[in-house]
Amino acid sequence: MEEIKEREKEENRINRRIRFGSAVILLFLLLYIPSFVFWIYGKNISIDILRMGEIEESVTVDALIVRNETVVNSPVDGIIIKNIEEGEKIRGGSTIATVLNKSSEKLLDDLKALDLRIIEAQREKAKNDVFFLEDIKDIDEKIEDRLMSVIAQADSNNISEVKNIKKDVDELIQKKATITGDLSISDAHINSLKAEKKLLQEGINQNKSSIVSDAPGIISYAVDGCESFLNQDAISSLTPKDINNIKPQNTVRKMDDLDVECNKPVVKVISGIDYYIVFAIDKKETEEFKVEDSLSLRINDINKIIDGTVVHKSDEIDGKFVIAVKTDKAMSDTATLRNINVDLIKNCYSGLVVPVKSLIDIDMTAMTAKIGLVRAQRVEFIPVKIVGRNSEFAIIDNVDKSYYAGDATSHPSISLYKSYIVNPKNIEEGQIVN
Repeated sequence: MEEIKEREKEENRINRRIRFGSAVILLFLLLYIPSFVFWIYGKNISIDILRMGEIEESVTVDALIVRNETVVNSPVDGIIIKNIEEGEKIRGGSTIATVLNKSSEKLLDDLKALDLRIIEAQREKAKNDVFFLEDIKDIDEKIEDRLMSVIAQADSNNISEVKNIKKDVDELIQKKATITGDLSISDAHINSLKAEKKLLQEGINQNKSSIVSDAPGIISYAVDGCESFLNQDAISSLTPKDINNIKPQNTVRKMDDLDVECNKPVVKVISGIDYYIVFAIDKKETEEFKVEDSLSLRINDINKIIDGTVVHKSDEIDGKFVIAVKTDKAMSDTATLRNINVDLIKNCYSGLVVPVKSLIDIDMTAMTAKIGLVRAQRVEFIPVKIVGRNSEFAIIDNVDKSYYAGDATSHPSISLYKSYIVNPKNIEEGQIVN
């Protein structure tokens, strides 16, 4: 009987110990686990602040530039001297460039050497002018002083002294004449060199031919071989395959090559005030591009945004449509280009910008989502309106008051510089963050 009592007492002690240990463990878990979760997650949650920004919804495509262009050939073999630079406008009847025949190359070299000699002679003369002018000024002052002495000596009837003064004045005048003569020799040398240059230029003029533009337009030396067939009339017959395959020909002379051949292309004149950007686009993207619609494009090759009007949309060809946009912007900047890369800007939005990944429960039909704001170190997901978005970013705003069933003023709102969770994946409402 006593053994049973002792056993019960022992079991009671063990049970009390177990209950005490369980209580300690439970208390430990209640205190430690939230701290552990905060340490693991709270310190590693990426947080940012709401900022103003702009985003655009766009499609990137490769395109062709189509223009009305007239190619001008060189009248002779030789070297081209450009009177009009790349991308400049010209009037009809103006000289675009001058071509010097091969026999003029030696004359050009002689002309360059002569120009250097003239420059050097002028520099030397300038140095001498500065040096001798001080001497001439000093001589003039001495002559004036000696002449004043003549008057004084004449009043005193000192004839012998007057003769001595006259001798001094004659020597000063001779010295001045010598210096002036040296300067005249320098002038004569320079004039002689200039006369020689004039004869050389006349010889060059007899061996040159002019390239004249019959019509006004923009000048480009980037002749690529596509000018004869890639014009406004060709747009309606272009296919997506053409846009892919048409490339500038490698056989055409380079822009920095000064040698030209007789009856070979050397320059082109871009006529009119408009040109066309033509591209092929998938069927699913074409609904937003209708004839007579305005369209903004970014030409990535020159990093410029221009506006234009859709003037042509083909029938469907192999699941794609060919679209032509007419524009009068940046013609000079694009004169050297044929194949370009453009962004077709569908929409542009501005406001509070956040990464799309920071939004949850996105509903593109209702254009709503939720964002996790950080308030008093806790996460609170609030509804927002999606103003616009692209693949990476979204512009958001507060939802209309009608969204809330009760008083909208009691709900938090988004505003500039408020903190939000950048990536709310696996983040729960009310979770503590640092």
